[in-house]
Amino acid sequence: MRFAIWAALALLLAGLAYWLLVLTEGIYLGPRVVRFLYDWGAKSYDEIKEFDAAEDAWHLAIPLERRLGGWNCPPVLDVATGTGRMLLAILRRPGFEGWLVGLDASLPILRVAREKAQGYGGRASLIWKDATRLPFADGSFAAVTCIEGLEFMPHQRLALGEMARVLAPGGVLLLSNRVGRDTFFFPGRTFGRDELKGLLGSLSLEDVQVNRWQECYDLVWAKKGGSPGGESPQNLLEVLLCPRCGSSLARRSEAIGCLNCDHLYPFVDGVLSLEV
Repeated sequence: MRFAIWAALALLLAGLAYWLLVLTEGIYLGPRVVRFLYDWGAKSYDEIKEFDAAEDAWHLAIPLERRLGGWNCPPVLDVATGTGRMLLAILRRPGFEGWLVGLDASLPILRVAREKAQGYGGRASLIWKDATRLPFADGSFAAVTCIEGLEFMPHQRLALGEMARVLAPGGVLLLSNRVGRDTFFFPGRTFGRDELKGLLGSLSLEDVQVNRWQECYDLVWAKKGGSPGGESPQNLLEVLLCPRCGSSLARRSEAIGCLNCDHLYPFVDGVLSLEV
């Protein structure tokens, strides 16, 4: 009898650990645990996820490229970029002539993305920073994407507000939203379709379209109100701001320096560190 009780307890604890550390990737244990798990699993992340380049092109990159057809050299920001899945999907498109920024809170996983993005003429910049306060000027990007990352962010509504803020008028937002039976395992971390539409509408985003993508994800498209105006920024330094004081940044030898507070942000293995 005692053995059965201990066995049941061990099974319960194993199930709890699997839910906390594997299914939900540490989100209920706090952002430090989430970051640790991504840091620890960076080198095996792609193997575990088994991404399909052809599927990503068909469902993600090609539709985005079409929506950006009227933009000249469009800048694209990928939030929670991970190992660069979305960046690579866009860079592989022969008709895409813009430049990209991938932002993530895990440095080891960005190192993997850096290796994969080499050979594309430096068109993708990688930044080590979380999404709570994006280090870019208002209206910086023609498109902002966030694929399979929203439910793992500690402050989802703040992150969505930041994505909308840095999106240029007439720009495109592309999100994935966890749906279906998987939502049972993410209490308080997912959005209903109507709830998300309402939230995006409150952020001056319109023409919200929701399409079923995978068994457990919707793809959500939205457009920033207004029309594109003027020339798009041509490089990262035109839109980058100091996370400490919000001032402009400039290249200084092997780092990026603030023109106001003089704080230096180094490059670590080719990744710009804006962690402060």
